Amino acid sequence: MCDNHTVSGPFFLKKLMLMTYGKWVDDTLGYYLFMGKMTGIPWAGRVVRFFSEQYGKYLHGGRAATADECIKVLAEARQIAVMDCSCRVKYRNCDNPVRTCIAINTGAEVLGSLRKERFVSIDEAVQIIREAPDHGLIRSVTHCVTPDQYVICNCCTCCCVPYRLRSEYGIRSAVADGFYEAQLNPVNCRQCGRCIENCPQGAIDVDRGTIDTGKCLGCGNCFDLCPHNAVQMLEREAREPAVMPGRAGRFLMYTAFLAVILPLAVVYKLLGTLKGMSPE
Repeated sequence: MCDNHTVSGPFFLKKLMLMTYGKWVDDTLGYYLFMGKMTGIPWAGRVVRFFSEQYGKYLHGGRAATADECIKVLAEARQIAVMDCSCRVKYRNCDNPVRTCIAINTGAEVLGSLRKERFVSIDEAVQIIREAPDHGLIRSVTHCVTPDQYVICNCCTCCCVPYRLRSEYGIRSAVADGFYEAQLNPVNCRQCGRCIENCPQGAIDVDRGTIDTGKCLGCGNCFDLCPHNAVQMLEREAREPAVMPGRAGRFLMYTAFLAVILPLAVVYKLLGTLKGMSPE
């Protein structure tokens, strides 16, 4: 399933970013949406979009994942902590469960200590992952400095900032397509509609017996919730495993952070200070 992305040894940028995110999580989430809106500015928006994609790919982004993929990541984790979902705590657009964010490895060590969270067993974390589709939550594995995974998110389409960056502003690296895609077996399908109700992308057409693989996120919700075993998850042909970036990738990574992302964060903070409110 998921490749082993864990980076051995400390990495200063990874810990710095996690510490910053953990201490100023509300500001960070608001800034990400502000950055998304910046992509709509003529000409300058293209630059922001390009470097936002690089930022998501190399520094802070995620990928949709099935339950089995997430459980394999948990099995290889050295530390696991369950926390409140920052997106739903901040935006509260729905009544879905809040305590669904599973921090692992450096994420558990840094964020867990900042929030005074307790470490949990793998069984407790697996239960959250298994129950996510029942609440319409999307599973994704998120990295902080590619390819180091630090959290498994179980979030909704209405509150999740990374998903909103993808769906509303086209920054796909915030939640990239998963390694697997759903395929519908029309022979087993009873057209009960459960898969349609729980597909975040609207990719399923049960009347035609098809799933649009171009839209399919790869979260596996339809697979988990189908009562007739009419859905299977197949490995994507264009699968691109996360790897440590080479020289060109590291150049884009630091350029995106220092030349675009960080200055925009300063602008966002100044606008919020001048207006006395968050410019989301």
